Amino acid sequence: MCANHNHQKIDQESQDCFNFHDHQNQTIWQSFYHELLHHFPYATLSVAIALMLLTILTVYFGTGTAFGQAVSSCSHEGCSHSAGLDILFHSFHFIHILFATSGTIVTFRRYSTNIFMGLFVGMVSSMIFCTLSDVLLPYIAGRMLGVAMDLHICFASELSNILPFLGVGLFNGWVMTQLPEFRTKENSLFLHFLHTFISAMASIFYAVGHGLSDFYSYFGMFYLLMVIAVIIPCTFSDVVAPIFFAWFVTSPKKV
Repeated sequence: MCANHNHQKIDQESQDCFNFHDHQNQTIWQSFYHELLHHFPYATLSVAIALMLLTILTVYFGTGTAFGQAVSSCSHEGCSHSAGLDILFHSFHFIHILFATSGTIVTFRRYSTNIFMGLFVGMVSSMIFCTLSDVLLPYIAGRMLGVAMDLHICFASELSNILPFLGVGLFNGWVMTQLPEFRTKENSLFLHFLHTFISAMASIFYAVGHGLSDFYSYFGMFYLLMVIAVIIPCTFSDVVAPIFFAWFVTSPKKV
């Protein structure tokens, strides 16, 4: 339970203990607006920090196009990717699945008490939106910038590596929803920041490692495209999908 403060009246929208009952008097659109307003800045900043780290790695370790010295051929002519960057991409991509699954379940449980539906939404949502954010949108971004890109979808070729992260993410999300301190607004925002930051790292490493090695020549547009690649899928995963399904499972007559 939240602590009672005698010296001030606590506004319901700023309470720490956000749960299903806090949202009974809101419409689904008010819930979307409230969540998106609080999540959007974290997403844009996480992409900026990820790009800053990529730039530091590029300068300090002499990477960037120099990664081409240790590449393996892609599936089509004119594209090459670094084995090192490919490892970094997969590491962040797998961890992204864990965070996305847990975060979706936590958000769902703030709006609904149906844990089984929450686990189902967390599993399906992470499979769809992690692939969209980490692979498909970076691939499209590179093609939009005129760069030959390699398309590699892990759910189609590396399911044995993905399933442990997906399973742990489901269990972790369930455990977090059993503890009241994990169902707070602050914890949800912190998880979303970590989720978007890891997603940004995975998206950027995929783009740079699968064709866009000379990313600095497109730095401005690259940032904007990566913001889109991260914000849209992560927002749908952390906000739209769990609230949408929770709302119509819990209170189908409200719009």
